[in-house]
Amino acid sequence: MGASSVSRWVKHFKDGNTSIEDEPRSDRPRTASTERNTERVDEIIQDDRRMTVEKIAQKLGIGHSAIQEMIESLGYRKVCVRWVPRLFAEDHKSQRKAITSELLQRYQHEGDDFLLCIVTRDESWFHHFEPETKQQSMYGMPPFAFSIKKEGKDSAISCEGDGHSLLGCRGVYSGWVPGTWANHQCCSLCPDAAKLRHALLDKRPGRNIIILCDTACPHAARYTLDAIANMG
Repeated sequence: MGASSVSRWVKHFKDGNTSIEDEPRSDRPRTASTERNTERVDEIIQDDRRMTVEKIAQKLGIGHSAIQEMIESLGYRKVCVRWVPRLFAEDHKSQRKAITSELLQRYQHEGDDFLLCIVTRDESWFHHFEPETKQQSMYGMPPFAFSIKKEGKDSAISCEGDGHSLLGCRGVYSGWVPGTWANHQCCSLCPDAAKLRHALLDKRPGRNIIILCDTACPHAARYTLDAIANMG
């Protein structure tokens, strides 16, 4: 403790004050984090769970820190909504219900044979590199020059398979350029569809195959869907 603090406390006790707690004092009245504004924030979040702090602040004309304080007092917290489906229209809901009912009826009639007719396809990134030998990884000491270490690169691999085995697996992209992955993936799906057709004719002859893809943009593109439809 510094000399000034000691002097202040000595004067404090000489004046007859024995308490070491701060005396109550009047603070600046709250103008933002009020009970009414907290209720308004709660109403906005209840109406739209995806509402951001910035949008709430703009809507109420209150600072971000006050909005954040009120949200914390209400007990809300942000969770990952990456896999939450978008809000479907009524026709989308009806279409999904019809397709789901049809698939359920097929499973009730065909059993596990129906599941074995499903072929799925997806892509995944992996880091590709070639390990160095002990001799290659050695570094020279000065005055020798240091060797330059080769870095690996990211590549993508595409696989198709069903309930029995893997039908195909190939590298579809090497390296990465921002904004080009979706376009390249869409263009690569169509030639791969022809390769998948030959694999199905060779490994699953006479079987009624169902191609199952996710809703990623390259899979749901019209160009891709037409190529799958032309497989016959």
